[in-house]
Amino acid sequence: MKTLVNALASIVRRAPWVVIAVTIVVTLALGSFASQYLPSDDQNSSFTPDAPELTASAQIAETFGSTARLQVLTSSTTGDVITLDGLKAALALEQTVRASAASDILVDQPQSPAILSYMTPVQVLLQAGAPMPTTDEEVKAMYVAGLDAVPVEFRTFLTALLSDDADLEAATAELGLSAISYLSSDDFDEAAINAEIVGDAVLATPSPESITNEPFSIELIFASGGDFQTEIARLFASAGLIILLVLATIYLVKPQTVTDRVKFAIGVVLMLAGLAVAVAPSLALIFPDTFPESWADAPLANVLLTALMLYAAAFLLWTFGGGRLRRTTSDTLLTFLTIGFAIQWMNGYGYLRFGEQSQMVQILPILLIGLGVDYAIHMSTRYRQELGGGVGVDRSIAIAIRTVGVALVLATVTTAVGFLTNVTNDIPALAEFGELAAVGIVISFLLMLTFVPAVRQVLDRRAEKHDRLQIAGLQAGEARLLSRLMGKLSVLPRKAATWTVIGSLVVTGFAAYGMTGLSTEFSFLDFVPTTSPLRGTALTLSDRFDFPETTSVLVTGDVATGAAWNGMLASYTDTADVEHVQSVDTPQGAFPTGNSLTSVMLRFLNPESETFDQEVLGVAVGAGLGQGGIFPDSADITAVYDKAVEKYPDVMASVLAETDGLYDAALFNFDTTAGDSGASDLADGLNKAFVPVRDAGLSSVATSSAIISSLVVNTLRDSQVSSLVLTLGAALLLLVVNFWFETRRPMLGVITTLPVAMVVIWVFGLMATFGIPFGPVTATISALGIGIGIPYMIHVTHRYLEERLEWDNEDDAIEHTLTHTGGALAGSALTTMAGFGILMISTTIPFRQFGFVLSYTILLALIAAVLVLPSMLVLWDRWHRRHGDKAVEPDLLQGLMEETP
Repeated sequence: MKTLVNALASIVRRAPWVVIAVTIVVTLALGSFASQYLPSDDQNSSFTPDAPELTASAQIAETFGSTARLQVLTSSTTGDVITLDGLKAALALEQTVRASAASDILVDQPQSPAILSYMTPVQVLLQAGAPMPTTDEEVKAMYVAGLDAVPVEFRTFLTALLSDDADLEAATAELGLSAISYLSSDDFDEAAINAEIVGDAVLATPSPESITNEPFSIELIFASGGDFQTEIARLFASAGLIILLVLATIYLVKPQTVTDRVKFAIGVVLMLAGLAVAVAPSLALIFPDTFPESWADAPLANVLLTALMLYAAAFLLWTFGGGRLRRTTSDTLLTFLTIGFAIQWMNGYGYLRFGEQSQMVQILPILLIGLGVDYAIHMSTRYRQELGGGVGVDRSIAIAIRTVGVALVLATVTTAVGFLTNVTNDIPALAEFGELAAVGIVISFLLMLTFVPAVRQVLDRRAEKHDRLQIAGLQAGEARLLSRLMGKLSVLPRKAATWTVIGSLVVTGFAAYGMTGLSTEFSFLDFVPTTSPLRGTALTLSDRFDFPETTSVLVTGDVATGAAWNGMLASYTDTADVEHVQSVDTPQGAFPTGNSLTSVMLRFLNPESETFDQEVLGVAVGAGLGQGGIFPDSADITAVYDKAVEKYPDVMASVLAETDGLYDAALFNFDTTAGDSGASDLADGLNKAFVPVRDAGLSSVATSSAIISSLVVNTLRDSQVSSLVLTLGAALLLLVVNFWFETRRPMLGVITTLPVAMVVIWVFGLMATFGIPFGPVTATISALGIGIGIPYMIHVTHRYLEERLEWDNEDDAIEHTLTHTGGALAGSALTTMAGFGILMISTTIPFRQFGFVLSYTILLALIAAVLVLPSMLVLWDRWHRRHGDKAVEPDLLQGLMEETP
């Protein structure tokens, strides 16, 4: 470790220009690939690639076609939609949609037209020849009569198209619903385009003034994703601007003259103005009554250009207006530039290695920014300390790299190896995340220990040569306020170390108990901006309607045997008893609603059905059809399916598939009301109901978008637990081994790791307290907590060992540790918290939660590093002294810290 650091220091000292040139060349090379490293269209496959539910969903789309359903919410200013105006609006909706570009993608089936309206009972009578009603009362009378006339199996579906206040006898309802079935696609972009085509047709429908139609579907959310991406880009740009501002304050070299102070103040005002410009659109979206609407609609390019121009003006003022402010500018921009290089390198490697991004990888730049700021501040602080103490430029650079570098090597290796434990994970998203996190951390370390000091050395060598190097006030910035504050906090580890540790353990116990209440939730609706009309429509649909979604069961194998038919029939009837599956009661028993091979064939075989077919029944009887619709297990019913396919090809193609003359797949679509929260239980219930199918030698899998989403979240949760344990375990092992060889004190590894584990527990405990669920976005918090927490702890432990050489007792050592390293940690934490705290003003709930949780995660890591860990170190040191032993072996540690010429 010491050899590596000394080698880096030597390279920087002897060939800074080579370091700079190589860095720029590699950045340009990898940067050309970084722009191509884009998110994958199918994020689910990166979490559950081998999940039968995901495979079944893809097979259904490929074999039977992908059908989506767009819902149209109808409201009336009169408070009742079963009116003449409501009927006119429903008729106009069907006419407009069928006459639009959407007509080519509508999915019509017998007894299941593409457009079903809450006014369908009236429309059925009109199609049968009834005269057009002229009053609201006539409409209501026709609705009641029409509802009684439709088959019982469709009545439940039609009544679900009315809001929860509906009175079926009086034919009144505050809200109505229409459902439009259309062809969708597995392709993200194509699905969004088709949804937009249908949605535009709905919005173009002319309606009476009292009626309003609002379209909604999950696919429409995808179609409106551009606004979401714009907002996220604006928020992350704002985060970058905040980080620049805070870094400039931390790196501030105290101005010597009144003029320089005025220039600094003007620069800060310019930056604040630029930040206000960047943040204004987001504030206008959240508080539309407070800010002008034009702010919310401001083009992103114009907003960022204006903000950057104001920041550029500030930095130019400082660069050409004052000597000390020039160093503030160079250190700030150098840090930010290096972080940008690290992200480019990582993304370039990611493209070459993986091709497409998984969802988890998209948060890695946050980790690199946090670590980059941390590494840079520690390096800059130590360099300034040495330079301000009268040491020359070259030697100050070497000392800074060697002292801070040892801690950074340890932090980098420990954190990187911890993340690398994920590469064997069965979930590709976690394996990719672990590998890229490790690569990114190593890249940040290398750039911060080579490129940053090389540039600083080139600049300061020139100034030193011409006697223009100003060293007075170099320890102003963070050392002036944050370091004093951190130093004062040392009173707790000095005076109340035992109580501090006990208090942290008690808090950890409460947090661990609170974790048991952490919910696992995910909904696409969370990613719909709170300001979007789509969200309001979706909430109304969820709160006021019990409209079913479609859940599918794919059956594969030879479905043309009597045993297969009997198993499917038994499973079909058993499904009626599954919770959240809608069903109807008939004289023959309860049956689930929806379209399936069994339901279609039973209608063909039932003489009382409107779609009864004597020819199909005759072939079935010839194949052995008996009482209760049962065939002999050994029967071959291929001829039955052949006749049905011959006469009703479109209907049968939607529920039965053939490969090389063998009927090998059947589709069961059920109307269900489980939603996102009950999707997992619904899947379990359906899979249990289809045991007879599997007993017949077939395969069956229940699937839907909600089931897949639930599976992704649950898989991610379970894998995060194992990943967390492996990462912390690897970090603990490395630190124990490291401190054994460095100081013969392996217990230091345990002491350094324990606060990180506490932080993770605190974070999840607070999530449960604040009601923030575990989801795809917040799932990454534990990884960020470890990635940022471990380096924080290593900095403190390593600096304490160094200070222990200078001071005779642990109290003085811990006070100076917190004054110096604590101040740098506080600056790093403040910078990252301020930057990504801006996500809390996002209009999407997951990113609000992410910004909030990330901010307090960094704060908790800082608290653990400056209060809990120092208290543990002090207690550990005192324990050794009470036992007549030295906590730190000077000879071993001096060898680690000794300076090289």
